[in-house]
Amino acid sequence: MIKRIIFAFLLGLLVAAITTEIAYRLQRRENRETSRIELVIPKGTAERVARGEKPPEIPREMQFVVGDVLVVVNQDDVPHQLGTLWVPPGTSASLVLGDVENLAVECSFQPSRYFGIEVREPVTWKTRLSGIFFSGLPLGALFAVYSILLKKPAA
Repeated sequence: MIKRIIFAFLLGLLVAAITTEIAYRLQRRENRETSRIELVIPKGTAERVARGEKPPEIPREMQFVVGDVLVVVNQDDVPHQLGTLWVPPGTSASLVLGDVENLAVECSFQPSRYFGIEVREPVTWKTRLSGIFFSGLPLGALFAVYSILLKKPAA
């Protein structure tokens, strides 16, 4: 009976590990520590935006994890804005992303005048492991209860 319960808990952890890993991969979450990320505004960006063209080097939106630092580097000949950041030509400005949020901030380097910023909780090996245990142990307990209830009566 003890072997059956131990097996049930191990099976619960295995099923939880497989399902949480599938969910993690489907979400395409950032599995990294916080970092410094540069967004470079190349020379000629203001001219392209004035013509209604999207600068090919600049994405329309970016994803970050809490604690990342976004550094906007302006290589253009005119000042640019990203939300509260004002970046004169040849300089840079930084923004610490401290909260989980989805933003559409005003910017001067996109024809739409908006730039999408998504800030997520970082997924580390510790959070992935805790997810396996938080789902695997209750699942193992259910398997153990069902294995006891479904036990064949001795003949």
